Amino acid sequence: MSRAARSKIDKYYEAVAVGLLVVDPTLDAQRIFQRAWANKLTKIWDRDVLLPAIVSLREDGVYYVLDGQHSNAVAKEVEGANFKRDCMIYTGLSRQQEAKLFLAANRDRKPVKPHDNFRVAITAGDEFSIRVEQEVKSCGLEIGSGTSVNRVGAVQALIAIGAKREGLIPKVLKSVEGAWGRDTTTWDNMMLRAVGMVIDKNWDIIKLDRLSKTLQKAPVGLWKGKAITLTTSGGGSNSRSVPLARQIIVEYNRGLRGGTPALVPVD
Repeated sequence: MSRAARSKIDKYYEAVAVGLLVVDPTLDAQRIFQRAWANKLTKIWDRDVLLPAIVSLREDGVYYVLDGQHSNAVAKEVEGANFKRDCMIYTGLSRQQEAKLFLAANRDRKPVKPHDNFRVAITAGDEFSIRVEQEVKSCGLEIGSGTSVNRVGAVQALIAIGAKREGLIPKVLKSVEGAWGRDTTTWDNMMLRAVGMVIDKNWDIIKLDRLSKTLQKAPVGLWKGKAITLTTSGGGSNSRSVPLARQIIVEYNRGLRGGTPALVPVD
């Protein structure tokens, strides 16, 4: 088909075998394939919720992926090259127009807040999210978009703790409540993550009452301030929680007697 015949831009939906969808190595953004992100998609793979890829069918008859590179690679690995994926296919695009579509697909998406994502997962019947919510409710608390004395807003921390093992969330929440009561500072993201690390690592030997008394030695802000100074290159809540967890363990082990086992440091 001549360039003149293809000059008009058109678009339509079509199911295309993922083995036929390729990446243009000359498009800068598509050169960067992130294996870590693909691995994450593989773990949560669900063919029933795979969104359409945005594809340019060029003059050479080849389907070039403009948006959906990683999910397409995962689909090919998990389902095989003959697996057909729904695509929004454009024809007659210039390279500049392809680049604009790529930018629009990755720029014009408003990030979804963690709490909103969590609520949608509950509505979708996600078993893990439902378990997390039930464990929080078992403590007489709720998960909300903001933190209050009876509402935990640290959704990402709760998800991270829940992913470690079932039953860990109630132990974490009860330990911090035992230290500082029901206060807005008690349900701190960084603190919850750190306490979760401590309990998970020492599941069979930790004494939760002693842990609460250890935490009670200082307010949440002071614990966090010390941990931040020990964090290399700044770091986010998760990386800062590691030195915080180590501090908690040091204080917990201080002055142990009567055969009480010492806690094992977190990695």
